[in-house]
Amino acid sequence: MSALPRRSVRPADANGNPIGPAITDLPAASSCNWTKSDLSDPDAGRTISGRMLKKRRGKADKLELQWNGLTRAQAAAVLQAFDSEYLLVEYLDARAGQWVTKHFYGGDMQAKGWLPHIETWEVISLNIIQATPDPP
Repeated sequence: MSALPRRSVRPADANGNPIGPAITDLPAASSCNWTKSDLSDPDAGRTISGRMLKKRRGKADKLELQWNGLTRAQAAAVLQAFDSEYLLVEYLDARAGQWVTKHFYGGDMQAKGWLPHIETWEVISLNIIQATPDPP
């Protein structure tokens, strides 16, 4: 297992409390894309004069993870590890520049390109989005 870009994945409840053991033995991801989104008040937006009132209420990270060339067993392990509705994930936060653990919910998952002659999936990909936002 590689230590980058995540160290562990753990099932959690909607409040961010762990509800299962941490999974640390997954294959290394082939790529990871990190995105930060701002969460704004419902009444945020442009005024009549065109001035933007952002009214940021929080910040949320999104990780787009991809694995290439996984066997059936490896792909199943990855997809099962991220299959909980909520997760606690320890990962290298690009903005913080250090390892952090944050509360996420699972996004879309995809397995593409089954290669029967070598018994691997060409690509396994998934997204996780921060469920409990960071303060503004």
